[in-house]
Formats: sequence, structure tokens, C-alpha cells
Amino acid sequence: MNAGFQMRAPRAGVKSPLLPQRQFLLERPSRKNRSSWAPTRWLVVGSLVLTWVLYSWRNWNTAQSKADLFYSNVTSPTHLCSSPQGPTVSHAGYIGLKGDSETVPKRSFFWYFEAEHDAERAPIILTIGGGPGSSGMINLLSAQGPCLIIENGTVPNPDRWTEHFNLIALDHPVGAGASYGIQVNNSRSAAIDVYDFLQKFFLLFPDVAQNPLILSGGSYGGVYVPHIATVIHEQNIALAKGEGLPAAAHINLESMMVSNPMSDATSHFTWLLQTRCYNADMYNASTCAEMFEILPTCLESIQFAQQAPEWSVERRVAAQNICQKLEKGDTHGTVVEDVRKKCYSKEPMGCFPPSFNWINDFFRRPENKDALGIPENVNYHTFADDVTAEFRSYGDMIQPSYLLYGPLLKAGIRLLHYVGAQDANCAWPGVISFLRLLQSPFQDEFLRAPDVPWPTSEDTTVRVVGEGAGNMTYILVAGGGHFVAKDQPTLVKSIVEHWVHNVPFV
Repeated sequence: MNAGFQMRAPRAGVKSPLLPQRQFLLERPSRKNRSSWAPTRWLVVGSLVLTWVLYSWRNWNTAQSKADLFYSNVTSPTHLCSSPQGPTVSHAGYIGLKGDSETVPKRSFFWYFEAEHDAERAPIILTIGGGPGSSGMINLLSAQGPCLIIENGTVPNPDRWTEHFNLIALDHPVGAGASYGIQVNNSRSAAIDVYDFLQKFFLLFPDVAQNPLILSGGSYGGVYVPHIATVIHEQNIALAKGEGLPAAAHINLESMMVSNPMSDATSHFTWLLQTRCYNADMYNASTCAEMFEILPTCLESIQFAQQAPEWSVERRVAAQNICQKLEKGDTHGTVVEDVRKKCYSKEPMGCFPPSFNWINDFFRRPENKDALGIPENVNYHTFADDVTAEFRSYGDMIQPSYLLYGPLLKAGIRLLHYVGAQDANCAWPGVISFLRLLQSPFQDEFLRAPDVPWPTSEDTTVRVVGEGAGNMTYILVAGGGHFVAKDQPTLVKSIVEHWVHNVPFV
């Protein structure tokens, strides 16, 4: 087992507000008086040093005492995931969430990689999975982290996001990946857990607590991300009014990045069928005829569920059960996550990339579990069926989550969608549909904005509203499927770097 995490003193070079400012001397001591001045000078210097030490100790001790109020078990593995530059600085383990106890745990697993350059000031990207129930470690080891998964280990990743950004991969919600304990069944409650996680994470890592935070997700992350951002934003407002949660601190939420999302049930199911019957020609004529007979009932049931003054679980689940029939048609071997591919496997994960199984194996190896602080009795799952079942029992997907983006955009929190065009799971027409409908300060401009070709790929287009990389931006990546960052790693890294640094794409 690696040594546990050690709290760090505040970084050098940061001026303490308690330190007295240097005063200019009114009169320089004469040569004959310098010997008498020397003790005074060293007394002043000593006083300054002592003040700084006491202040630093007090801040460190305050953070330490707060950190003692919740469960944490953090290791610092260096050998499991090396970048092209060599071993990385990373921290992995668990943070206990509200309600956690030794007998009834509720613990989030994370793996945090420090940026290779200027980590103490680098923006932080929080990456989560989709599903609901898929592990955030998929993103980490498939495209974003310093290393890529292979069958028996990892290899350095030339297109890592960690070159310039801190990256936290989080198994969200509890029950996904290696997170374990009390589970929730809806995205709002799960978002509250993420807020709790971040507050505690920044107590363990206070040197990055004020850095810009970017939320990153895809697929069902299109439901997760706006909920997480909304909870953070609401709590920041409450804190500014003096009404926030006890001991909570402001979180510097800067923007959101979402790939191939499902964020609105109506747009999703309408355009999913259009894509599979016409754009990608996956369903045959008889299947399409059958599905188009179901579609009106699906859309009506969604509207019925959303009309209720108080959302009814029964209505949501009924709509969900009707609409998901549209996803069950025979694709005749065409892979829904990438329509360029064929697969006829009947295994549950038989048509997913083999890396998904390799990730499963990686986090189940005893030596890796030991290095990462994963308990022996916790069995990692790339996809957690029980989490999926919980969220389906609530009808969580039958909500217009995209509407949450409106207030966030109005508050200056930027929003990027980058979407693989070869995806028939969360198809791009459904994404652009809800973005057009999104009421925000940028709606009119977004509807009029041109789709400009990417400098190195005419088939990839960029629609930007706002300065720099934009306040509201949509990028269609021609060569990508559902797992667009895995399919086009170099391009997506460039997209992410432009976005986070807020510089124009074209």
C-alpha cells in the first residue's frame, strides 16, 4: 500500500493578508549606528517569519481539522499511469459523502492527476461517466488521462488532457465504478453528492481550491452535467447571501463540456428514430413503420409526464418504458455507437471497444486495487447495472435537463457541446434540436450563427456565439462516434485546450 496522502502547507509565494507590508525606512542608519541597528533588523525579520509560519500553520490546521470530520483514504500511485514525460503525480482513493459511516458507507472513488505544467494554477476538469451507471475511469483511460489502457496495463497517451490541466476522474453516482455504499436514484440527488465531494476534495487539496473548474461528461452526462452545475451555482449564490451550507466554500465553476449527450427526452427520441431509419439506414422498412407508430405515443407520454404540477414517478416511468421501445429495433449488425462499424455479438458488452473490458480487469487486479486504495471487497464495474435500474425506477431520463442550461448561461457559465457525427445512440440531430430550443441570452445568435469548417478538417464544423471560444458553442466532429474523444483524440484535445483557455477555434 502506498503511503497515505499528506496535507500540504500553503504554496510559497502567496502573500498572507496578515503579514505586515514592508515599510520604507525614513532614515538610513549611519555607519556608526549600524551595529546597533543590526539586532533590530533581525528582530523585524524574525517577527515577519514567525508571523508567516503561524499564519500558514493556522490555515493548514484549519483545513486539517475540517478534513478530519469526514472519511478519506487517499494514496499517491506513481507507477500505474505514466505520461510520455514519465511518471505522473496522482492521488486516488475515497471521500465519504454526507450520511457515510463505517457500518453504512457512502464513498466516492476518484483518481486525480496533477497537470504537468503549473499544476497549482491550472484549471481543473472534473470528468464523469454516462449510463446511468458507467464509470468515470472509462474517460480517463480511453482518451483523457496521461495513459491509455491496453490489454495488460497502460501506455503513455500523447493526446492527454493532463499536459496543461488538472484532471479529476470521478465514479459518479455512488455505485458506479469503484464508488460504493448508499445509492441515489436521480440526477438532482446525485448532483448534491458531487457538490459534497468537491467541498471535501478541496479541503484535502486546498492549493487548487480557487482554480477554475470545468465539468466534463457525455452520453447520460448530458443529464448529470447541467444538474451538477446547477447545484454548484445555486450554492454559490446562497453563500454570497450568507445562506450557504455550513463550512462550504465558493466553487469557481467556469464552464461545461458535453459530448454526444442525451439531455432532452423529446429531442432524443424524435431524432434517434430519424437517424436510424433515414440518416444511417439502420432499421429496415418494416421496423421503421413499426417504430413510427410508437413515436407519437412516446412523445405524448413525455409531454404528459412533464405537465404534472408535481412530477409523478409513475408518469415518468410509463413514458420511459414506451419510448425505450424505439431503441430496441434490429440494427442488422450496425453498431449504434458508430454506424461505420458492424458487430453481431450477443454478449452484453460484445460490441463495445475491447478497452472497456481491459479497464474492468485493470481495476480488479489485487495489486492495482491496493495501490489505488480500493477495498478488497469492492468489485469494480465499468457499467453498474444496479445504478441503471435505480435511475430507471425513478424515470430520471424523462426530464428536459437542457432547460437547466438557460440560467447557467445567463450567469456567465460557458457551455460547449462537441458531438461525433457517426453516433446513432445520442444522435447529433437530437443535440442540435434542443440547443436551438434552449432559451438563453444567446438563442437568437445561436440560431443565426454559421457552421464554420475546422481549419484542418472541412467535415468538422464549429458554431460559436460569444468571444474567444464562445459562451455557447457547438462542434460537429465528422470522424467521431459516441466515444468521440476516443475516436478523434488529437482533434478533441485541441478542442478542449481552445475551450478551457477561451481562445478562438478558427
